[in-house]
Amino acid sequence: MPTYRSLSETNHKILKDSQIIETTLSARLTQGSAAKVLEVDFGRARALLELAWRFRNERVTFYGVDKKQEPPVEKREDLPSIARQYAIASEAELAGFACPEIFFYDATRLRFDDDSLDLIYSVKTMRFIEDKAAFLEEICRVLKPGGIAVLQIGEAGWSYPYSLICEDTLLTPFTNRFILKHNNELIPLPRYLRLFEADAFRFRFINRPRCVIKITKLKSARVQLWLALNPELSRSMYELPYRHGSGETRGGFRSVYEVCPEYYQALFDQKILAHEQLRTDIRVPDDLRKLMPHE
Repeated sequence: MPTYRSLSETNHKILKDSQIIETTLSARLTQGSAAKVLEVDFGRARALLELAWRFRNERVTFYGVDKKQEPPVEKREDLPSIARQYAIASEAELAGFACPEIFFYDATRLRFDDDSLDLIYSVKTMRFIEDKAAFLEEICRVLKPGGIAVLQIGEAGWSYPYSLICEDTLLTPFTNRFILKHNNELIPLPRYLRLFEADAFRFRFINRPRCVIKITKLKSARVQLWLALNPELSRSMYELPYRHGSGETRGGFRSVYEVCPEYYQALFDQKILAHEQLRTDIRVPDDLRKLMPHE
């Protein structure tokens, strides 16, 4: 079902009590050039329209990508009615307002040129994407040098340590939808991404305890993460026993990747990890174990 989320709510999901989307775009515009902005999974496009209206007098082009065409937004011509519904602009003002361009396709293959977008933001959608590594690689490709992406991956309880797998199916009691492993060891995502920064990218996790990644592109480059999706361990979160505080099953898709030997070794060669840091004491709590499906 399409999201009704406002721009204020979208900001809060990415970084609590902030206007991170507007401030990031404003900072980009101070550099004097026109800007291009993309929201991935725009839903009803309320937040995207609010942002476009706020910057309507600036040289900014707005885009939205969503996987499905669903009422009430199935084409660009539907957007003025959404703007009216949420009182974003008056009828007279809408007459001269350029609505964002919207597209419907799988965001793991973005139809934008290399180095073409100044700001990309997304809330919730990444937790549902099956090949999250491919999505990250695409985001890095289409960002301009100086561009920034802010992507929410999940809520609290995601940050598993460098540790042994604690159960063959569950892997970890940490509620994470983007898991990396090498043999029976779990590799923390923030540590692994440091291998691919060099002088071209910065990957930072913000708004802890939520899982939100901020990507800054420093120069023209691409990223290839060299991660192999494990189809046996990757699955819908509904097949796993993770629960919200309310007791409801956590949604989304857990993507599990195998780290190849070369990059596993690089983590230690570059002193990003040390073997003595390996945690062997992580266990599945009894209350979680009771909820695990029996295969």
